[in-house]
Amino acid sequence: MKIPIVDDLVQLFSATNLRPTLILLVSVVVIVTWKTAGSQDFYHDHIAGLVQPGDPLAAAAWYQMGMALVLLGIVPACLMRFGFGESLTSLGLGRGSLTAGLVLFALALPFILWIGHANAGNAEFRAVYPLNRGACQCGSTFAAHVASLALFYLGWEFHFRGFLQQGLGASLGPAAGLWVQVLASCLLHFDRPDAELWASIPAAVLWGVQAKYTGAIWTGFAQHFLLGATLDYFICFA
Repeated sequence: MKIPIVDDLVQLFSATNLRPTLILLVSVVVIVTWKTAGSQDFYHDHIAGLVQPGDPLAAAAWYQMGMALVLLGIVPACLMRFGFGESLTSLGLGRGSLTAGLVLFALALPFILWIGHANAGNAEFRAVYPLNRGACQCGSTFAAHVASLALFYLGWEFHFRGFLQQGLGASLGPAAGLWVQVLASCLLHFDRPDAELWASIPAAVLWGVQAKYTGAIWTGFAQHFLLGATLDYFICFA
């Protein structure tokens, strides 16, 4: 006798559905793991006492950023490369269209600088950023903070615009891949200022469309990274 719920579960892992099922399952697991075990609070509560770093604020921030790269970026990349034999170039890590990428970056540059400057005085943003609360001490601490941001944004952009968008797009179609990553990345902004939460929707659409158009995640990565670094700079030094 067939049991409907068992049949449904078996169907999820059939040859047809295995790829999107695993992509979505892994995405949920690594996101939740990063938000819990990859957080700065987790570092201070469970790790700081074991390693005794010189600057606990910087160490916690590097931990958070590094875990973003590992969990959001490296783990999904290994699944696609070794589990499905997928080329990482097809997931946005190739060169893509360099000319198109540079043009799109240049067009967005003045808006990125304006957004960073305009929001630096906002109390909601200043309560959250920089993620490394010790980054504003001097130029060298800020430079180290900016370097750590590169890890964070690389993991973030690959996860949403590469792993989810391109990975699901190959099975479910480009539109489904785009909107799933918009939904997922927007939900991760619920603990951020309201203005950032609302802006995360068009931003995710923009960076997803750019990734599809240029064939790589690098334009969105550069824009996202510069936006974060610019906001932090104006908060610290303006």
